[in-house]
Amino acid sequence: MEMTKTMWWVIGGAGVAGLGVGIYFFVKKRKTNKETSFMGMGNKGKPIKVTSGGKATPVTEPNWNAAFNMNYIKDVKKWLGRKRIKELSESAAKKYAIELNNAKGVFNDDEKAVERVFRSLQDKTQVASLSRAFYFNHGKKDMWQHLRSFLSDSEMKKLVKDPVRRLPNYRLA
Repeated sequence: MEMTKTMWWVIGGAGVAGLGVGIYFFVKKRKTNKETSFMGMGNKGKPIKVTSGGKATPVTEPNWNAAFNMNYIKDVKKWLGRKRIKELSESAAKKYAIELNNAKGVFNDDEKAVERVFRSLQDKTQVASLSRAFYFNHGKKDMWQHLRSFLSDSEMKKLVKDPVRRLPNYRLA
């Protein structure tokens, strides 16, 4: 049987159509591999993120004791993935930062103001928000160093460390 010009066109068209369908599904499969993931525990008890392509990447756990670190919130958000957390509003953080800044007096310090601020915070992410607001609104001074400049060790423990230590790491929204 002799191949006519029309048969060649039919075979070529079918080949191009098949190639197009194959490329479509190949690209679609690659795209979904990147989007689909879940958290699990590795064989050593450490959390991992597994994509549907079978790749597992370790997830770094935040330092739960570093609540005064301004980047603590970023670390917690990265740890939680798509889950949302409750955060301290910027205006409230600024208000608390001003209150802490004004607590240091020339002759008499206002320890009650420090106690009020740290008792009103509800989780460690709010402590980090307060630390960030204090840093950027008061001449890039570190909040911890500011508190250490006028509180004794026992006052720091009683008014700052103990209340923060009792706080939950974060709260989900």
